[in-house]
Amino acid sequence: MKRVTSRILTLFIMTALCLSLVVAQEASAGQGDRDKLFGFAEALFAERDYYRAITEYKRFKYLYPVDVLVEKSDFRIGECYFKAGRRAEAIDFFNAFMRQYPAGALRPDALYLKGQAEKDQKRYTDAMTTFNELIRTGGVNYRDRALYAQALVLLAQQDWQSARESFATLPQESPLYPSAKLYSDGLGRMDGLPRKSPALAGTLAAVLPGAGHLYAERPRDALVSFLLNGSFIWAAVELFRNNNNVAGGIVAFFELGWYGGNIYSAIGSAHKYNKRIEDEYLQGLKDKSGISLYRDRTGSHYIMYSMMF
Repeated sequence: MKRVTSRILTLFIMTALCLSLVVAQEASAGQGDRDKLFGFAEALFAERDYYRAITEYKRFKYLYPVDVLVEKSDFRIGECYFKAGRRAEAIDFFNAFMRQYPAGALRPDALYLKGQAEKDQKRYTDAMTTFNELIRTGGVNYRDRALYAQALVLLAQQDWQSARESFATLPQESPLYPSAKLYSDGLGRMDGLPRKSPALAGTLAAVLPGAGHLYAERPRDALVSFLLNGSFIWAAVELFRNNNNVAGGIVAFFELGWYGGNIYSAIGSAHKYNKRIEDEYLQGLKDKSGISLYRDRTGSHYIMYSMMF
């Protein structure tokens, strides 16, 4: 009897050991599959294959719904939308992300990318609100980036003075200070840029068709305006001189339209000249600052700059 009991006990122990080994192997295999799946999604992300990466991150979430990497997978999906240029979807996704992870470690990065997406969508008020929230909740590590981003929003709105003041708020110990100072100093010189007066362009065009365009440095438009208006004026004068008053009146009527258009176009040309000068100047500041967005190995986003001299 003892012998039978001993054999049963031995069999029970061996069965338990076998089951433990099977469970351990399955757990190990599951861990390996989990790592491979997330690693594959990360590889697609690194290769900028964002749409396939989104699918793999969603697959990971479905198969491992309580895994510690689910939050990062969710964040990556929003980041994929952002990097793929789908800004509106990125904004909606990051809003949902922050509702789901109100105290998540990746919330500041989500706020930052959401603000950038809103800026790109020209939702400037929303962007300023988002960056204000990042300043308030993101801690010291995000404050300077948020302040810098707000200054760029003001720059996009062509509010030069406010942008200059915002750039000037960055402390000297900040890595972004050299770029911010370059922008601040550069914006202080905006008033000294060569500009054309729209009022003067319109006046010159009224005195002599084409003269306003020539003043705004658009010689081809000046020539076209001069020839077109000159031809209509000459035709109207000749018709009236030959007592062909009806035809002369018709030609004069159309000439009034061309004449007014010449003035309006000259004023617009002056505005376009000023806008081009400002854009070229600001692009020069941007090129010198060398600002770009990058992500480190931990997934955090930073503004990177390189100075040109």
